[in-house]
Amino acid sequence: MKKLRIGVAFFYHESHSFAPGKTTLKNFQEEGWFKGKEIFRAYSGTKTEVGGFLDTLDAREDIEAVPLLCAAAVPSGMVEYETYTHIESEMIASIMEAGRLDGLLLALHGAMAVEGVDDPEAVLLKKIRTLLPHVPIAGTLDMHANLSSDMTDLTPYHFGFKTYPHIDMYDQGVNAARALLGHVQEDRRWEAAFIKIPMMPPSLNMRTSEGPMHELITLAGEWEGREGILNISIFGGFPYSDVSVAGASIIAIAKTKKQAREAVKACADRFWELKEDFLVDIPKAAEGVKLAFSKSGRKPVVLADISDNPLSCGSGDTTELLRELIRMNKPGTLFGGLTDPESIEICRQKGSGNRAVLQLGGKHAPEFGSPIEAEAEILNLSDGVFYNSGPFNQNLRVDVKGAAYIRVGHVDILLIGRPMSANDPEMFRHIGIEPADYKVLGLKVKNHFRAAFDPLIEEVIYVDAPGVASNDLSIFPYRRIPEEMWPFKKIEFPITP
Repeated sequence: MKKLRIGVAFFYHESHSFAPGKTTLKNFQEEGWFKGKEIFRAYSGTKTEVGGFLDTLDAREDIEAVPLLCAAAVPSGMVEYETYTHIESEMIASIMEAGRLDGLLLALHGAMAVEGVDDPEAVLLKKIRTLLPHVPIAGTLDMHANLSSDMTDLTPYHFGFKTYPHIDMYDQGVNAARALLGHVQEDRRWEAAFIKIPMMPPSLNMRTSEGPMHELITLAGEWEGREGILNISIFGGFPYSDVSVAGASIIAIAKTKKQAREAVKACADRFWELKEDFLVDIPKAAEGVKLAFSKSGRKPVVLADISDNPLSCGSGDTTELLRELIRMNKPGTLFGGLTDPESIEICRQKGSGNRAVLQLGGKHAPEFGSPIEAEAEILNLSDGVFYNSGPFNQNLRVDVKGAAYIRVGHVDILLIGRPMSANDPEMFRHIGIEPADYKVLGLKVKNHFRAAFDPLIEEVIYVDAPGVASNDLSIFPYRRIPEEMWPFKKIEFPITP
């Protein structure tokens, strides 16, 4: 019996239109650049969407997984046009060189912004569809994707993450692979209905364990329990991408177009009704620090420096929250990871056990806080390589390009060599720091860290320190988003998918 050949590919970037600097090919090559069988070594056994693809395909003796190209970079500024076209060309070449393909599994983020290219994921998918006009394509998308109707016109099989923190990436990879195999092997065909909602809710209050997004995901699950409904994906959108397809959306996959339309309209109606619940007020850094040290719980309190969260495209080196913690100088304080390769190099030259005068942070984005001059004790150094142990991207290898564990007064600080959200305790533990031993943790994070940290901590206080990923969207000079967009305009929205 001839094996069915299923291509596996991954092209991921979440782009901030207003972040300083551009995302280059080097950024992709440093984070996740794998071709052919390198993909198996990088993603097999990981709780990622590609890991879900591979496990599902490997479980079938009559299926051959054909690894193509995986390119991923940490969220950051807009992707350079030359970088995008290079990766697109590599992706197209890998498909052409693969020979016969009976299906394609493609993991995308859905919020890429590229210089001179509108809706780049749709552009890529159109080119792939030209090469594979009759081959089914299924894939995964981040919950914060800016999904467009062009994408859903090209294939109905889009499976968005249903958890935030995103701990179901693997599951959605499995779901996409199963839908694809059902189409290829059993001729099970599905229809999709899609609706774009003119709203850009901030993502801070979008966790799926509580609040408005929890209600929406629960509603989607109720519809999925009905006969004929395969999947409903709810996308909050990525509000830092200044693109024409920005904003929230919903796609429903069902046996008939009528069923899909009924489901997507019911969910979209409720999304619109809940929009105001996504808006929250949070304290400034000084107020948040004072509040954190007033707590008397048995576990640490986290001060989440959300405006500089690297997974929201922050530089990871803003200094306002750290400056306030150093000013307080309380025992039991940990801050990290602060992106500062220059200070790490000075620490390496001095050596562990010695002291050094450092200019901490404030180098990449000094407009959000100048460097902090401080004399630090160097406690430990590492190469910055560790493996995630928590539910988010579990078992994935992470390389922060060097790390230094230092102490300034009573404040312990983890320096890292490139921007990376402190989403897994192994970022600290690999260098000898146990986060659970502290009273207050100042972390460069938003929500993903809670998947691994919630068992270790008492409470989270989100703080509004300056940064490019501010929760206040009114500070950004949007030019390309649709003119009629909540919360910038108080509009009425007739929802008709």
